[in-house]
Amino acid sequence: MEKIRSGYVIRGYQLKEMIGSGGFSTVYRAESVDPFPLYNSIIAVKVLHPRRLERDMIRQFIKEGKIAKMLEHPNIVKVFDVFEEDGNFFIFMECLDTDLMKGIRTKRYIFNSKNLIDIIIKTAKGISYIHQNGIIHKDINPSNVLITYSLEKIKITDFGLSKVGRRIFNGREYKGGTEGYIAPEIYKGERASERSDIYSFGKTVEKIYRELNIPMPEKIKNIIKISTDPDPQNRFESMEGIIYILETRKIE
Repeated sequence: MEKIRSGYVIRGYQLKEMIGSGGFSTVYRAESVDPFPLYNSIIAVKVLHPRRLERDMIRQFIKEGKIAKMLEHPNIVKVFDVFEEDGNFFIFMECLDTDLMKGIRTKRYIFNSKNLIDIIIKTAKGISYIHQNGIIHKDINPSNVLITYSLEKIKITDFGLSKVGRRIFNGREYKGGTEGYIAPEIYKGERASERSDIYSFGKTVEKIYRELNIPMPEKIKNIIKISTDPDPQNRFESMEGIIYILETRKIE
């Protein structure tokens, strides 16, 4: 098995710099070496770590790609393909500039009170779409919201923990997530639901306002309060209620 690193060429794309890494995979920016690229001229390539080639990890990685590949929405990162080649496993997907958390910490000046509302609305619409398709994301947080520096594109990524309906993709209810964004009922052993994603969304909104130190409008405070109520029954029933408030009520 050839080691995957910068310079490696796979299906007409050469891996450039690493743009993300986690416990299971590494993401590279990749450029087409073909004048007629298979997909975009620049894409992101996610590679399963060689040390994670256990059967469960392979199955989870492939199913992550398959979930995202079936989704078509302006606020969801587009996955082009998921495949195995020479014993390695790859996901080809759309490449954006950075994630929301890194963007806030490195290019704070591009954010303001107005475009922050737009970011929140687009994130909410992406979550609403996946819920409408029977998918629970299970790891909504600012690092899983990708952006362009122009803030024209705001897209949700990383379906590694996701489940569809009652079916858990790796055959069991995985309790993972990102500390600080996990709904309290998950710690109690309850199944993830749309309302646990809503909790994570509320915590995400709260985090980005605090990181940017931008005054939080009362409407946003109320959305956060309801979304992050410890009792899931007291939260919004769906993302549509949040979107309605954001789009139809003046944010002051």
